[in-house]
Amino acid sequence: MADFSRVQDIASKIQSIEIQGATNVAKAGFKIMEEELQRQTFSDYEELHKFTKQASQLLMLARDTEPMLFNGLTYALSVLEEEGQKVTQSVSEESSMSVMDSSALLQNDSSILQAIQQKVADSYQEFLHMIKREKVKRIEIGTTLIDEGDNIVNHCHSSSAVDILIGAHRQGKNIHVYNTETRPLYQGRITSTDLVNAGVPTTMITDSTAGFFIDNLYESHVHINKVIIGCDAIKLNGDVINKVGSFNIGLSAWHSGIPLYIAGSLLKVDTVDSIEIEQRSPDEVWPERPEQLDIINYAFDMIPAKCVTGIITEFGVIPPWELKNTIKKYHPWMLGEK
Repeated sequence: MADFSRVQDIASKIQSIEIQGATNVAKAGFKIMEEELQRQTFSDYEELHKFTKQASQLLMLARDTEPMLFNGLTYALSVLEEEGQKVTQSVSEESSMSVMDSSALLQNDSSILQAIQQKVADSYQEFLHMIKREKVKRIEIGTTLIDEGDNIVNHCHSSSAVDILIGAHRQGKNIHVYNTETRPLYQGRITSTDLVNAGVPTTMITDSTAGFFIDNLYESHVHINKVIIGCDAIKLNGDVINKVGSFNIGLSAWHSGIPLYIAGSLLKVDTVDSIEIEQRSPDEVWPERPEQLDIINYAFDMIPAKCVTGIITEFGVIPPWELKNTIKKYHPWMLGEK
């Protein structure tokens, strides 16, 4: 009987934000799937397929806003189904077997089943290699958008955005980053620490200051040149889902005519429009609140595509309206195509 306990443990850690950050979540999900496919044995293809699908669903349901994880799990499932079809067609073409008989062989031949099982396990590593390759390319592309002396606003904590900012600093571009504290969990402190440790001049601002601070229409000693933030997910129409507070920042940048770039990835695009904005516990905002007080605590919000100048991907800076065509060109499997 298939064992889901270790997969459920990782799903619980993702749900509780013990594991956080799109890349970290994806890595954790892929690692456990790879380990379980190598550890467990299955009696036939149907059992292997059932386990892979159900285990993937456990991870997918852990958090709504993890399309990189969703897409990697979908990729592995597509590999599993494609390999099954290949074997069935190959056997039926090379022998007098009917497709039905060759399907029965797939169910009962343990060597074929083990080969498919290993191929699917390997597909998680393939996807992680995609993530690594695109990260290097994204830093290279992202730093070209930053000019000498830029004042840049950042929100929450995104390793993709932080890597670009540190990369520009190391190129000697003399930038200054203003990052938000990002309440109620203060992920901005992680960003500040990373930037300061890398030697990047950094100033923290309160979340409620951000919109006004970005708007260059008032007299200030600081002129903001760009906004560069990460994202949790991107919708196919170019809307960007990120930590709550991003909408205000995006709207202010759009109102002020300041370029807003998203350090993203095609692998973070939600192609099936399945994401719902998560609400988290009121205790994160005020643990000892008055008993009759209700608190709305959205974990994320959404920046309209019209506010986004471009999405920094491994394939270049993509305008929001070009996302679907770009995915079709480079990752057609995300759209159910081959």
